[in-house]
Amino acid sequence: MSAAASPGKGLVVIHVDGLSHARLQAALEQGHMPFVSQLIESDGYEALPYRCGVPSTTPFAQAGILFGDNSEIPSYRWWDKQAGLLVAFGSGSTFGHVAARYFAGRVPLTVGGACIAALYRAGATDRFGPTYTERHRPDEHDAGGRTIAAFLLNPVVLYFWIRHGGFSLFRIASEYLRARFARRRAADVYVIADIYHEVVVHHLTRFALLQAMEEGLPTIYACFYTYDEAAHAFGPTDPNTLRILRHIDSTIRLAARRRQSNRTGVDYEIVILSDHGQVETIPFAAADGRSLGHHLSAWLPGYQVTEHRGQVFMQAGEPSGRVEVTYSGGLAHVYFTDVPKRLARNDLESMFPGLISKVAALDRIGAVMVRDQSDGVLVTAEGEFALRLPLVAGTRALLERFDSPDVLAQQLRRLNSFETSGDLILFGAYDGLRQVNFEDQVGGHGSIGGDQLHPFLLGKKEWTLDTSTVTNASDLYPMLVAIRDRAQGVRQGSKPTGR
Repeated sequence: MSAAASPGKGLVVIHVDGLSHARLQAALEQGHMPFVSQLIESDGYEALPYRCGVPSTTPFAQAGILFGDNSEIPSYRWWDKQAGLLVAFGSGSTFGHVAARYFAGRVPLTVGGACIAALYRAGATDRFGPTYTERHRPDEHDAGGRTIAAFLLNPVVLYFWIRHGGFSLFRIASEYLRARFARRRAADVYVIADIYHEVVVHHLTRFALLQAMEEGLPTIYACFYTYDEAAHAFGPTDPNTLRILRHIDSTIRLAARRRQSNRTGVDYEIVILSDHGQVETIPFAAADGRSLGHHLSAWLPGYQVTEHRGQVFMQAGEPSGRVEVTYSGGLAHVYFTDVPKRLARNDLESMFPGLISKVAALDRIGAVMVRDQSDGVLVTAEGEFALRLPLVAGTRALLERFDSPDVLAQQLRRLNSFETSGDLILFGAYDGLRQVNFEDQVGGHGSIGGDQLHPFLLGKKEWTLDTSTVTNASDLYPMLVAIRDRAQGVRQGSKPTGR
């Protein structure tokens, strides 16, 4: 970026969780996002697809977007062998226990600004974020309480919240009952999460975003999870899910109106993006009522098998070992906790003969990935497929069912290099339309194949953004830093404010 922008500018990044580029395009064509359509048709914006990488989960993508580094984040939840801990996000997040190991020396995108409803601490002020404080940024604090108080004391905002909240509660409950009567799938846990996010979290996040803009904070990042939760509950193309996009569109419109009319006079550039997409799913247990943990328990007698977001399987007597299984949609990690390091394929075959082939033979498993002496191998019911370059014809034919073979192989090799990944990494079968899911979700992501790998970046054409070579969400970080620095008048060649 060459020219210095006029002073008094800032950057707002609006993160729409779970909305793929294809779903965005369909929503625009169907009239669900009229203001975003206006941005594209009249204000010089364009919607660009990009590849988020594997795993296609929010923690992985959001770390890349905010810090430019998503190393050792293998899914939404994982077992940390070093800490002996389940690391998970959302309610009761435990990431704070291991956070000191991450992002060392990284300068967050929102340095000096606000990070709202994110999974990580990343701004001078964080609102509705996690409760931990990282030692390398001791100045951080959570301003969520102050925001909630201001929200509740604003009679106009409170009126519209109560009105919209009551309508949303009725609509979601009605949709759930219709789905039940029509014998359509609806994920009960995520219906509750959908209500909570649309009725409560979305309104608070929007209020915090507008408040931060009113304060003139230089860089603001706000994440809206409502579409993702609704898609988990009812599916990414369900009418109820699509109606939520109008609510998100309204929020974007309010932010756009505030970008030049705040009391500090800061003129904001606005970027809209998503972190991953979603695909329709089939429950893993639909065929025979047996979960993955159930199968593993039968093949590993004497082991206690714990499924996170599932069951615990233990035979009579004292267990001789423990297996932790973590689920993130269509992705599963299997950990043998008695071994301090990740097991390579030879070790797995020696300790548990035939286990890899038994798992891979399940018709609900698309592939099992394990470490070996090279870049790893995928094992399926059809055979074994090396991930080393150059790809052989068999591996290329397997991977092209999901995405570009060379790109996907690169993404899989990186996931397989993480020490925090499972001893076995499992991908649910994908038939080109639907994915086998390990969790009770109607729409899912986390794995490979389809829209889940292809989110979007919406920015101005004049920025000449090129996402054609983006294969990991962390590749967006330098693009956003450049937009931020240009908006704030940082000249090319000056000391960078982000790494």
